[in-house]
Amino acid sequence: MIQSEPQKTIYKRNFITNVIFRIDYPKILNLSEKKPPSKFQNAIIKRFPQIKVNRQSKIKTEIIKDSTFNINAKSTVSWSFLNREKTIKTTIDSDNLIIECSRYKKFTEFFNTIKYILDNFMKLHNVKIINRLGLRYINQIKFDTGNPIDWDNLIAPSLFSVSKDFVKESDRNNISRSMHLLEINEEKNILIFQYGMHNSEYPNPISRKEFILDYDCISKEEIEKVEILNKVKIFNAIISKWFELSIMDGLRKEMGGNKS
Repeated sequence: MIQSEPQKTIYKRNFITNVIFRIDYPKILNLSEKKPPSKFQNAIIKRFPQIKVNRQSKIKTEIIKDSTFNINAKSTVSWSFLNREKTIKTTIDSDNLIIECSRYKKFTEFFNTIKYILDNFMKLHNVKIINRLGLRYINQIKFDTGNPIDWDNLIAPSLFSVSKDFVKESDRNNISRSMHLLEINEEKNILIFQYGMHNSEYPNPISRKEFILDYDCISKEEIEKVEILNKVKIFNAIISKWFELSIMDGLRKEMGGNKS
């Protein structure tokens, strides 16, 4: 049963640059260079009419006991299906399925896209177990003006205290990057939270007012395919909770936030 969404703040605007959904599954043998997903392509072609074939070579080097090298070359192939606007890309291979959105508006739209893709994919491939499920939101918060080190009333003070409080004022103009990592266990899941001033002009000193809030929620154990959609809603709720803890009222005002 899919859980209902809790009450939360609805924003008119957002700073989300990428949302990524991913599932890893046991290898599907009939997805290969010689067996491309033509039936899947036909099933989603009205909404995803563009296709790109991705080929990649992987080289693995091993040192054998007698100090000689054993080099193995392996080629992989995946297929990407894009909507007309090229704002949503679905990529599949024999081991995983990834849906990326570069113009995110609201969760219900992205959730319905996930459901549409999964429904068509699962009809063609008898996947029973999901090895890993992930949902990731990347926020790139940018302002044209303002002190690039000071995020008062925009970001929770503890998230930029190293740059503002630990670094002496005389040294702050020399900071070139201040990124941090926090991993949090959420029952049977883990949230990987990366945050800070990434600096698009690195390694030059920070001069632009930019802040990253990157939340990646991942399952820690195998799940059945019938649990996927419910997990997506759970992950979205977890990420929404930590996003709200990360921001202040000044940023909520910038995004036009209202309680649902």
